[in-house]
Amino acid sequence: MEFTLQMPFRFGRGGGEPAIGEEFEQLMDRLHGKHYQDAKAGRVFSQTTTPLGLAIPIYTSVTPLGNALWNPTGSGVDVELINYNAVRVSGVEAFGAIGLMARVIRLASLGTGITAFAETAPINGLIGEGLVSKVKSSNAGTVTVTAGVAAEYIRNLFGMLPVIDTSAVESPLKEVDFDGTIILPPGTLAWVAATVASVALFAQTLTWKEIPRR
Repeated sequence: MEFTLQMPFRFGRGGGEPAIGEEFEQLMDRLHGKHYQDAKAGRVFSQTTTPLGLAIPIYTSVTPLGNALWNPTGSGVDVELINYNAVRVSGVEAFGAIGLMARVIRLASLGTGITAFAETAPINGLIGEGLVSKVKSSNAGTVTVTAGVAAEYIRNLFGMLPVIDTSAVESPLKEVDFDGTIILPPGTLAWVAATVASVALFAQTLTWKEIPRR
């Protein structure tokens, strides 16, 4: 007995690879990386701090430094977090953890919950094409928010140990793959924070994709 499997095909936005399903899922092999199609479509962005590193403030700080990501109301996109990595470049760490903060801010511009945002143009994964992000991100400068609270600390990223520059203990790259588990819809803010104060400086990169809302 023979069976046939029939599946409805349609083309995603703007043509390209055949897609199926309401989420424009694609049938594809792994000739390319898992984010290749999104990067090729210009939807992948990243923000990297200075290679000299920045301190990661405690979660109650009102001035998160580096890798703040704000999807303002009316952006027209959902932000899917892809990856975060950090490596200590100088300074003494403390016993504690680095995690992700998230806050609902139903605003299209500055207001309650966020009063300053030093926006920096991120890097698009399709290098050199001049594609522009629809959300606001920062890798340095002044970002001012209402002090964070424990309930906004939503995900542990990695732990810290008091490693110093003269220590024989290596401080390797820390890397987190979110694998589609965190999405920031319009009206949300996310930033990286520590559970304790530390003077260690970390070179950091946050990568995300921007998916048009329907």
